[in-house]
Amino acid sequence: MGRIRGGFPADVAGHRPSCRLMRKVVPAMTRIVLISGSLRPQSTSELVARWCAARCREGGATAEVVPGTALQFPFYRSGVADGDPAVRAYLDALRAADGVVLISPTYHGTVSGLLKNALDYVNELTTPRAYLDGVPVGCVAIGAGAQGTASTLGTLRTIAHAVRAWPTPLGVTLHAWAEGTDTAEQILRQQRLTTMTGQVLLMATSLGLAQPAVPS
Repeated sequence: MGRIRGGFPADVAGHRPSCRLMRKVVPAMTRIVLISGSLRPQSTSELVARWCAARCREGGATAEVVPGTALQFPFYRSGVADGDPAVRAYLDALRAADGVVLISPTYHGTVSGLLKNALDYVNELTTPRAYLDGVPVGCVAIGAGAQGTASTLGTLRTIAHAVRAWPTPLGVTLHAWAEGTDTAEQILRQQRLTTMTGQVLLMATSLGLAQPAVPS
């Protein structure tokens, strides 16, 4: 086992936290919401969201994936959430979240309109905190080109700051995802995502955000 980084043992590559120790550190009531910004069935964004959710569960947290198909909301304007059950369910999930992971495809150098519109609805969150105040947020940008994914990742982090959240030190860009393979490239991708999700869990625990479930 490698040296300690951020409270988690790392392997010799210096990336993958030990899920065994994460189970000891992360309270069971810690809730992570992972949001995919793509509508395409079995999109890379959704596959990555579900993979990261599994890592969060291995770390002892509960994890909910919100797929792009659940984000087909009207264009944001104040008051829309009151009459839309899908929007209310989405906001309830964010209201109860101790950590969030945003996964977006890269569309013309930025986040998908679907995800941006959904994040605009965070404006409706006022209790028990304003917006996502103090919530750790991991960011993942997916696309074919380095320039586009870099700018998309920057936009995700900027949005996170704008809603008063705390982006994790590591943000991840992905240019491919080979589900079920163990190539060197795929292992590196998984290591980076594991580090990022570990940071979300560590920050949520360190900040003392994990609270008893919010009554429905």
